[in-house]
Amino acid sequence: MIKHEGDAFDNGSRLTRVQMRRAAVIGAVRREDGSLSGPAGGRWGRAVAAVLATGLLSGPVPGIAAAAGDSDVAAGLRSCSGIEAAEARLACFDALAARSAAAGEAAAAPPGPLPMTVGTARVRSGGRDEDGPHPALAASRQRPVLGILPYRSNYLLPVTYNDNVNPYPVEDRNTNRPLFGEDVFEDLEVKFQISFEVPLWTNLLNRPLDLYFGYTQLAFFQAYNKEYSSPFRETNYEPELGLHWQPDLRIGLGGSRWRLSSVRVAANHQSNGRSQPLSRSWNRLTGEAWMSRGDLSLGLRLWTLLGTSPSDNPDITEYLGYGELRGRYELGKQRFEIMLRSLRHPTVQLDWSYPLTERVRLYVQYFNGYGESLIDYDHSVNRIGAGFMFGANR
Repeated sequence: MIKHEGDAFDNGSRLTRVQMRRAAVIGAVRREDGSLSGPAGGRWGRAVAAVLATGLLSGPVPGIAAAAGDSDVAAGLRSCSGIEAAEARLACFDALAARSAAAGEAAAAPPGPLPMTVGTARVRSGGRDEDGPHPALAASRQRPVLGILPYRSNYLLPVTYNDNVNPYPVEDRNTNRPLFGEDVFEDLEVKFQISFEVPLWTNLLNRPLDLYFGYTQLAFFQAYNKEYSSPFRETNYEPELGLHWQPDLRIGLGGSRWRLSSVRVAANHQSNGRSQPLSRSWNRLTGEAWMSRGDLSLGLRLWTLLGTSPSDNPDITEYLGYGELRGRYELGKQRFEIMLRSLRHPTVQLDWSYPLTERVRLYVQYFNGYGESLIDYDHSVNRIGAGFMFGANR
C-alpha cells in the first residue's frame, strides 16, 4: 500500500498515472484522518480537490474535469466520506480514484489513426473549396473500366401515333420493293431505344477523363401491323468512340452558379444497316457539353462530317444541320426535356417523365420535324407516344 505522496517514485522508477492519481486521493483522505497535515477546510472540500488533482498530474484532461463535476462522482465522494472505518473508507476512495483515472486516460489518449480514404483531398473546383474525393478518382470509381453504364435515354414506347407516315422512303416511287405504298405502314407502332457506354480507360492524366465506347440503337416496330407480319420498319445503329471529361467547374463571372458537368468528343457512325436503295449512313466528329444550375441543365451537341458527304444521303446536313440544343428541368419529381435542331428545317422533341419506381419512369414523348430516324431524315414526322423510361433516377 502507498504510504505517502512522496513515495510516488520508488528507486527512480515512475509510477503509472493511475497509481499517481490513487496516491493523490489516498493522501487527501489520510490528511482528512489526521495522519498528515493538510490544507484547512472540510472533508468535502479536500476530497473534491483530491479527485480534481488527479487530472492535473498529467496536464489538462477535459474528461476528468467533466467527471469531477458529474453527479456520479459527487455521489461517490459523499458515499465514501460517510464510511466510519478508516480502511474501508480508504478502499472506497481508492476505487473512486481508479474509475476517475480510467476515464481520464481514455480522454487524454491521443486519437488513433484516421481511417484511410483513398483520394480524399480538399479540392478547389470551379472557384469553390470542397471536401471530398478528388473528382478524377470519384469519376473513376463511378465509371468502372469495362463496366456497362447507361448513356442516352433508355425507353420503351409501346404505343406511338404518327399522323404523317412516310410511304415512299426512296425518291423513285416505281421501285419494286416490298412494304412500299400508301396503305402499307400503320400509323401506330412501337418505338424504343437502347443506349449504353463502356469506359475503356478511366482517370487519364490523373483527371476525370475517360476513353469510352458508346452504342445507341433506335427501333421502330410495326407491332400492330398483322397484315405484313409486324415488321421492323426501321432500325438505326450508332456506335462511337470518344473521350468523356467530367470537370464539375464553375463557369461565368462573379457569383455564377452555372457548372460545367460533362464534355465529350467522339468519332460517331450512324447507319440503318440496309442495302440500296434504303441504305442511310453518315460519319461524324461530334462534340457535346452539358452545364447545370440547380434544377436546370442545358446541353449543346455539335458535329461535322468526317470525310465527304455520304452518297446514300448527301443532303443530310441540310435537314439535320450541324448541331442540336437540349434542355432539362426538374420540377419536384417531374422532369421536362426539350431538343431543338436545325433552323432551316425546324425540329423539336418534347419529353415529360415521372418516377414510378427507383429505376422506372412514366414517359411521354412528342416529336415534330426531320431526322427522327435515318430513313426519314428528309421527311417531316409528327409523332406522340407514351411508355416507360428505364435507369436510375438521377
